[in-house]
Amino acid sequence: MPDAPKAFISHASEDKARFVTEFATKLRTAGVDAWVDEWEIRAGDSLVDKVFAHGIENADIFIIVLSKTSITKPWVHEELDAGVIRRIQRGTRIVPVLIDDVEVPAALRHLRYSSLAALGLDGVVVDVTGTVFGSEIAPPLGSAPAYSRRAPRILPNRVDDAVLHAAVDVILEGGAGSVGSNQLLAHLADVDLTTALIEEAISSLAEQNLVEVSRSFGGTTITRLRPRVWLGVLRSRGTNIDALHDKLLVHFVNHGSSGGFEETDRETVHALVFVLESERLIGRTTRTLNGTVHAQATVAGQRRAREL
Repeated sequence: MPDAPKAFISHASEDKARFVTEFATKLRTAGVDAWVDEWEIRAGDSLVDKVFAHGIENADIFIIVLSKTSITKPWVHEELDAGVIRRIQRGTRIVPVLIDDVEVPAALRHLRYSSLAALGLDGVVVDVTGTVFGSEIAPPLGSAPAYSRRAPRILPNRVDDAVLHAAVDVILEGGAGSVGSNQLLAHLADVDLTTALIEEAISSLAEQNLVEVSRSFGGTTITRLRPRVWLGVLRSRGTNIDALHDKLLVHFVNHGSSGGFEETDRETVHALVFVLESERLIGRTTRTLNGTVHAQATVAGQRRAREL
């Protein structure tokens, strides 16, 4: 399960009891890892030091609570300038939340804000979680959407993305070389999809040249994920593909085959072999019935291996 998206809430300590604590609690219930107690903005604090000292660069969203109290704080008037906002925005979404009828600071006026007066507390929570997870799959208040809980999203269309990830899961779990729509439907049982939508997604993936398929009266089957697509999905889940690539190259230099390479699953090995061959780090490959790949490292491959 991927880590929950993180939200840092910048606020005046005086607003904690009247709004921030309940707001943060509801965000956490909705699947957003909201942090409040790690640091609090107080009079005289440096916003820049506080934010970057507590890892805001790794946060998915930075929420600034604006109230009659908070806009009087020094960090709003002195430090929340356009340069600071640009620095934060390089890696983090910024969402102002107005809990009083106040004027939005100049540095934040280009941003869409969420208003407590207009939406109410629950409405603000829905608005913010919609920003975190994407408006197409904005979660209900109870939990984050199934798509966001499965794996990092890598394709724009939510159904295509879910089907691609599910195909990888089925192959990893069962070692199957192909995946049918019925298998995908069973794997996605907790997601509101139909066989027709899955069949459509498989065709879409094929049209994008992400997978190879076969069609019959029984439905459409994914026969193979493109090697670089397979590796891209695993990379999005945190697998160190570059390290596996280098280890497999060294293995070929030493052994002339993939036999005995147990760093990862067979499908990933085959995808990495394709990459090594396309990079001309290994020569022409042959495969035995048990799936072992035989190939000699090229001169370029041997030189690369010596550099590792």
